[in-house]
Amino acid sequence: MRVSWDYSTGPLGGKTMTEDIADQIYNLQIKAYQLPIGETRLRLYEEALRIAEQSRDLDLIFPARIHMAYAAGAAGYEEKTMAALAWCLATFEDNEERFLEYEKTLLLLFQTFLSNISQYPNITRDKFEQLAGQLESLICRFGYSLRSVYLVRLWFAITIGDRLMAIESHAKYVSYPRDNLGRSVVSEDASEANLEFWYLSFLGETEKAIELASRIIAEKVSSNCVPHDTYNCVLRLLALLQRYEEADDYQKRGYRLIRNIRGFLELIGHQIAYLLHRGRTAAAIRMFERHLLWGLETFDLAARYRFYTAAKHLFTSLSQTKSTCKLSLPSSFPLYKESSEYNISQLIDWFDKETSSLATAFDQRNGNDFFSVVIPKQLKY
Repeated sequence: MRVSWDYSTGPLGGKTMTEDIADQIYNLQIKAYQLPIGETRLRLYEEALRIAEQSRDLDLIFPARIHMAYAAGAAGYEEKTMAALAWCLATFEDNEERFLEYEKTLLLLFQTFLSNISQYPNITRDKFEQLAGQLESLICRFGYSLRSVYLVRLWFAITIGDRLMAIESHAKYVSYPRDNLGRSVVSEDASEANLEFWYLSFLGETEKAIELASRIIAEKVSSNCVPHDTYNCVLRLLALLQRYEEADDYQKRGYRLIRNIRGFLELIGHQIAYLLHRGRTAAAIRMFERHLLWGLETFDLAARYRFYTAAKHLFTSLSQTKSTCKLSLPSSFPLYKESSEYNISQLIDWFDKETSSLATAFDQRNGNDFFSVVIPKQLKY
């Protein structure tokens, strides 16, 4: 589960934007801004940052790095966001008056990244608390509501499977008023509706979660991950109630939204699980083939875990009827064969080892069995 990297303010500008080199940066950012979320957009922002860095003008580098950080997170490269954010925070602390105009943008970047930080099992809960405390300090310093801090804590609790932390954070989150920290009323509505959907689903409030999902879709609430999350994560809930006509429609519409964006690898896992549940094994295999490279290359280990778990379930089911299968897989896959003929048992063993090691790492960090027990059940129904 990811929080939207919604960033719709356009190029940030800069204090020296009248210079020729600044015009080059601005033109690249305009081109990037007009593109859909993805790698092409990110490459343009990275090129703008490269030019800014060559100028050695901090007033150009700072906003260019913020742009790149947002684009990287939206495209699924949050490891790049992590490095950029650390630099921006340190630079801002040393030059607060100089970069005060970017204060809100930087806080939003920090908030969004911290909401997605659970995907890294090497980030301990103590480290999360330290970072959340840093965010709270900045928010208080600039006079914003603590609602944003508890929003971050709620997302973290849901993604690590901590029910008590989720309930406590939700109670505090709704007790604080909204402020003008959000990007826009529309995007904030979408983000909060999506959060509430995940919260209800996490608590097992299936019918309430479906009702909210239906409203999100009907009212066309949208952001960078809404209704992407909604279409794909409501599939299991609808299937449990045997509402297959809706679910089949949502599966098709949901996949169209995510099929070209690496940042939604986790949702591909939900898609494969649903197709397997519906007996559409051939379609599930095609989806696996198309997106395996994302799973191999991603730094989002929580998304990789869900995708690999869905793949393991897929091949376990396939093994009931055959021992080998033809697959078109990337050459970087450790079991790659030029013949395209794969032993299914070997595939199952490989994915079992990968998911077991990931589950152990996440469960040790989280202090529960959410990854080793709960998530596999959610992806096999």
